[in-house]
Amino acid sequence: MRRIAITGNIGCGKSLVGRYLAELGIPVRDADDVAREVLEAGDPVRDRVLAEFGPGILAGDGTIDRAALGREVFGDSLKRERLNALMHPEILRRLRDWVGAQENSAPCAVAIIPLLYEAGDESNWDRVICVFTPADEQRRRLSARGMTEEEIEARMRAQLPQEEKMRRADVVIFNGGSEQLLREQVERVIKGILGG
Repeated sequence: MRRIAITGNIGCGKSLVGRYLAELGIPVRDADDVAREVLEAGDPVRDRVLAEFGPGILAGDGTIDRAALGREVFGDSLKRERLNALMHPEILRRLRDWVGAQENSAPCAVAIIPLLYEAGDESNWDRVICVFTPADEQRRRLSARGMTEEEIEARMRAQLPQEEKMRRADVVIFNGGSEQLLREQVERVIKGILGG
């Protein structure tokens, strides 16, 4: 079974690529979903994050307010590094466990890992696909999500440059055109990886 990681920077369309792969019957799991899980009540990672960053990151209902946590860490590289050190090892462990559980049910399994290279986890994957989008389009998409210019720049600065991720990946998918073009690239790339 092929273990495939999809990476790319914020606003590049990794989730859309994952959705197209899922429509082809390929198991897909997103690190962002796992990140939400580890921040749920009762999870030891949540407790460590709360101890590190304090009650200011809590919403009125006692859940961790991800937007507040983001505001706390994206303007401060040391805080962001501390958060990543608390969360990344467990997120990556759960993703690898999930991929292992797919072993007998699919020819490949895909994990969407935005910070794959930043976390130093690329050696655990058979193929890495980078989704690339021009920076202006990234900004437009993030603005449409309600992010301010300041928030957009902070998020983009917090990740490796797209060019570096593209250079290190096995395959690059361009997501700056139509959804049809993106879908065709996804189908072509996965066939190539699986030898079909």
